[in-house]
Amino acid sequence: MRGPGVVNLDMGLFRTFQLTDRYQLQFRAEAFNLSNTPHFANLDNDVNSSDFGRIFSTQRRRCLARSREFRFGLRFQF
Repeated sequence: MRGPGVVNLDMGLFRTFQLTDRYQLQFRAEAFNLSNTPHFANLDNDVNSSDFGRIFSTQRRRCLARSREFRFGLRFQF
């Protein structure tokens, strides 16, 4: 029996501003799990259990279990 699939939408936007011929400033905005989709764990596959086929939790792995997250930054190039 297969468990539920994983859907994750990450996005990043970058904008570079030319300050002078030599200096640049880059603004960065990144979003992880933009749609805030929960990632469910595998279902109970014990045929003799009364909970057969039910899901009771979300995945615990750090990279998949995190909720929506934003990150902003500036990068100065010279």
